[in-house]
Parts: sequence; C-alpha cells; structure tokens
Amino acid sequence: MEYRISTKGVETTEALKNYLEKRLEKIDRVVEDNVRLDVKLEKDSSEYVGKIMVHYLGKDLVVSEKSTDVYNLIDLLTDSFEKKIKRERDYVRPTHKANVKGLGEVFKEEMPEEITEEKISNVKRVNLMITSLEEAIAQMDVMNHEFFVFRNMETNEINMLIKGKNGGYVLYEFQE
Repeated sequence: MEYRISTKGVETTEALKNYLEKRLEKIDRVVEDNVRLDVKLEKDSSEYVGKIMVHYLGKDLVVSEKSTDVYNLIDLLTDSFEKKIKRERDYVRPTHKANVKGLGEVFKEEMPEEITEEKISNVKRVNLMITSLEEAIAQMDVMNHEFFVFRNMETNEINMLIKGKNGGYVLYEFQE
C-alpha cells in the first residue's frame, strides 16, 4: 500500500512519519488490493484535523477526525478508516452471475436492432454500490454528479438521488 502525506501547519517529523506508517500497516492487512491513500493533516486554531482518502472497490472513501493531539488523531483516523474499509468490503456483492439474464438482455431481444444501434452511442458498466443514504449523498458530492443510483443498505432496495435546483436532494425509491 502506498500513501501520501500532506500537511498544513503540522511539522512532519521522522517520529510522526514512523508512527503513521506503523498505524497504516494495520490497515494494509485489511486491504487486499494495492491502493494509494491520501493522508491530510492540518492544524486548526486549537485542534488537529485529519483526513484519509482512498478509491477502493469503486468508491471514494473519506474519513475525517479531529483531536487536540496529533498522535491521538492518527489513532482515531486509522481506527475509523479500518472500520469503514471492513464495512465496505462486507457489503460488496459479486457482480457476475452466470446464466442469468438481466433486464438489458431481455429488452435487447425484444427491441428492433436499428433503434438500439442509432440511439445508444456508448455502453458503460458500473458497479451498483450498497450504501446508506448519508454515504450516497457524500459520494455524490465527492464525484460532483447530478444523480446517483445505489442500493440502500437499510431497505435493500435500489434508490436514485438527484440534485435539486434549490441545492437539496430528491430521493427516488423504486417499487417492484
């Protein structure tokens, strides 16, 4: 696992780097893939603020913590990041199901070929994320998209979020 440290108002001493590296080894055991972490440490007026960001399993995961001690901040960051990684890994489902036709394949068989070839210029496959509503809003903001489709982990249903004109969000819950 690779990581990059960026600081603002915090002196990056060798002891701090070694402590951070030791704590990140704990996360490295949890993550199967070779990922790159971005660690940001900042000194606010009276406390330290830290963030760890990574693109993992098709998602941008971000953890933020605050503390009055920089070493305590590193402990809080790595512990909460490890929990988030484990939770994301537990909710990922296999995307390939053999011998099962999806809706797209069923509709493709029923539609005339000339219509689909003219109207569809590109096809992209995207993993359906399983997440909570709050995390879906955060993910949508991070990606700066106008809409976001996900499986709601509380209801286990497919939902769609759309950014409204007034800055709010509209949630569509699909029924079968």
